[in-house]
Amino acid sequence: MYPPNTPGGRPVPPEVQQAYFDIRNINPDVSVWQRYLTWLGDIITKPWDEKFGYTTGTDKKALLVMPEVISRVGISLRLIVLGTLVGVIAGVALGAWSAVKRGTLTDRTVSLISFIVLALPTPVVILILQGANMAMRGATGFGFPSVNAVDPNAVPGSWDDISFQLMALVLPTIALAVMGIASYSRYMKVTTLDVLGADYLRTARAKGLTKGHAMRKHGFRMALIPMGQYFAYAFAGAFTGSFFVERLFNWQGIGNWALVQMQIADINGTAAVVLYSAILTLIAATLADFIQAVLDPRIR
Repeated sequence: MYPPNTPGGRPVPPEVQQAYFDIRNINPDVSVWQRYLTWLGDIITKPWDEKFGYTTGTDKKALLVMPEVISRVGISLRLIVLGTLVGVIAGVALGAWSAVKRGTLTDRTVSLISFIVLALPTPVVILILQGANMAMRGATGFGFPSVNAVDPNAVPGSWDDISFQLMALVLPTIALAVMGIASYSRYMKVTTLDVLGADYLRTARAKGLTKGHAMRKHGFRMALIPMGQYFAYAFAGAFTGSFFVERLFNWQGIGNWALVQMQIADINGTAAVVLYSAILTLIAATLADFIQAVLDPRIR
């Protein structure tokens, strides 16, 4: 929080300290309420880039918060969208299939693997993937990048740069997808089992439909209705909840940046992340209602 000393090791002059605090709106001589009102006023009156003020940063340089947030949200989107979509689609399919095959060896195997993955902390899952990648590299000479989203030695826009970015997506995507599949498959199995015992599905089967046909025609949509709310909030939470994935794979996304801001007690950066999370929650609530209305027209 405090400004660095001068190159000679002497403390900076008081007027320089005051300017350092004032530009970041962290002056300890100003009351907390006054600083909060200043922050709210800046959101309304300041230009777009300056709305969230300046962040101290690890090197104590004054950087505008808004450009930092926008650039890091883009990195997180690139990482999270693909992994979350794969996790949702595969988790729903696996959960529904496991429910239809309830009690069989495949159902028990899927349940056992899902519980093992859910029991493992996220960093352990990531370290297992990185270890397997290293073993594959040692055995075949080929492996995926285990850290960094871009190659610092590649020319931006070159094929080497693009291919590195695509390959760097593989391991984080697998990590997010594996954890998503384990979680979504459990929820989907429960909702599917409820549907399988419903009267309308038994009626459909009594009229001659096979179990799979009745499930695809009538049961699958009903099983997805309670999942719609969960998907929306889980998808929004993924943008701020991928701290470990970004940290361990060294992706400089919004999750990694949020951790750094909290570690260095940077008020402006932390406030921007909290506001960003609140906006995502509002979007998730709207998206959840929209998904539910699409799946169940009766509530429109």
